[in-house]
Amino acid sequence: MRWSSTLLLPLCLATTACGTSAKHQALIERRDAIRMADAEREQGAREAYRSATGFQDTRWGMTRSETLAALPARARLIGAWEDVHVTDVVAGRPADVYYVFAEGQLAAVTLSFRAPGAVRGDFDSVAELLTRKYGKPESMEDSARDAESRLALAQMSNNLSEASANYHAWRSGVRPSGPAVDNFGRQLEANARTDAALAHYDYLLQGSWKDADTELRLTGSQSPGARSLMLTYTSLRLRPYLAKELAVRDEQRKVEQSREL
Repeated sequence: MRWSSTLLLPLCLATTACGTSAKHQALIERRDAIRMADAEREQGAREAYRSATGFQDTRWGMTRSETLAALPARARLIGAWEDVHVTDVVAGRPADVYYVFAEGQLAAVTLSFRAPGAVRGDFDSVAELLTRKYGKPESMEDSARDAESRLALAQMSNNLSEASANYHAWRSGVRPSGPAVDNFGRQLEANARTDAALAHYDYLLQGSWKDADTELRLTGSQSPGARSLMLTYTSLRLRPYLAKELAVRDEQRKVEQSREL
């Protein structure tokens, strides 16, 4: 019996498609199995993780009970997320210390220094101590310094324009028909001068340091009627889990706030 080519072609296509589909499904199942195995391996490694460093007597990866055991008896669980809070004196400064957990493990510690006086002075003092311990900062930002730099650039640009116009007038002997600096340039300088003046009283300071297991961020801010100085230690190993935890908290906070409207 001879098969017609018109009948064989669909049969071949169907056979090939079935084979390809089965192979594709097997690849998907193998990929999912590998992902599951990797996830289980990562979960086991994370749960067993205990860093050699952290903040004072605590270590990254500690559970809440382990953290409480390492802290003074006055330490307490607070809030719906059961952070640990304790009042303490750190580097000679009274502070509220908050221990934050991700997946049940210590992932960050934030120090909120109480009622700082001159924020810039306190910031510089703490930054000096951190530099002594952790070395040169990874970054250092100062909004007031940035405002002064923008003013200096605006002034320099306008001064150069005026100097260039005066030079050409001297060379040619012809007085310029209009101002060397247009209204836009003058307004830009005026705005920069205003910003620089305000930045003496309303500014943000940030510095960051890092070691093998920890990222540190020191933040100081001052605005009319408000001052703050905060230092946050974050576990590099647990930072991805902390980011997810904080995102969930932020969403929950928005849900609760929306109910009040």
